Amino acid sequence: MKKSFPLFILSFFLFILTSFSQETLKKNYTTFGDFLSEQKANIALIENDMTIDKTKEIMGPALIVNVPKIGRMKALSKVFKQPEHYNEYNKDPQKKITILWYFTTPKDQNGIITKSECTPILFENGLVIGKGWKFYISYKRANRLLLR
Repeated sequence: MKKSFPLFILSFFLFILTSFSQETLKKNYTTFGDFLSEQKANIALIENDMTIDKTKEIMGPALIVNVPKIGRMKALSKVFKQPEHYNEYNKDPQKKITILWYFTTPKDQNGIITKSECTPILFENGLVIGKGWKFYISYKRANRLLLR
């Protein structure tokens, strides 16, 4: 018990350090739709055989999205991680599957971003093999992967 507590504290501080070390960019948009359009336009630039690093460069760092109050719409200032979700699977030693999920499609306005509100980009051994829900579902079925 005594040995595990310092290890826990060290792990906790490393987690906090890595969580807050991601660069964050503050951007102002006229409407929330402008932010979503930019996300979709950036995803359209991603092509097969691109690296994860190049993909992350195109999508940019975490964003603080600011949208002014318009009519009855409230002003918005929210952080969006880039990517929102990240998964990694090792089907076998020769095949590492990575999925980056980028926010593009708001469904629930509860402040929680689920994968169903994101566009998946799939990588095999660090290179893009496809993107979007159609590709994700067909890849999942064809490879009998238990992706979530």
